Amino acid sequence: MKLLVLAAVLAVAAAAPSRSYAAPTYAPKVYQILKQEAELRDDQSYDSHFETENGIYASESGRPVEGYGDDEESYDVNGQFSYTGDDGVVYKVVYVANGNGFQPQGAHLPTPVPTEYPTPEASDDDDDEEEERYEAPEEEDDDDEAAAGYYQPQYERVIVGYRPRYQ
Repeated sequence: MKLLVLAAVLAVAAAAPSRSYAAPTYAPKVYQILKQEAELRDDQSYDSHFETENGIYASESGRPVEGYGDDEESYDVNGQFSYTGDDGVVYKVVYVANGNGFQPQGAHLPTPVPTEYPTPEASDDDDDEEEERYEAPEEEDDDDEAAAGYYQPQYERVIVGYRPRYQ
């Protein structure tokens, strides 16, 4: 009997599928730089640009200006870059970076919401037109509230917030 059980266990083990999987290897693709130039001039202004084989292009130029502090220098920078997204669309951004901050522009970037809205003009001809105004219904002291199908709670002040008080 033991021999029969041992043979059955060995048969099941031999028939089991092999579970040895090789781990996938993810090696990042390294793209070649097709063109790269940088020039730093004596007045500390610069120009640089590069282009890669997968379509990335960047160009930037800057010139020094008075800084934000006593010892710091700052730059006015103009530049652009473009690349092809995963969706196959070429995205291009043109930017300026100066004392007013980084200001990118591109067709795919959202437009900012205006911070000031125009004020509507009021007409002076209000006397000729009748206005509909909401008037609160008169309060009745009768107990008809229960018959009306609703009950208005009274509110009392508590330490935090308000709590309805039903009578």
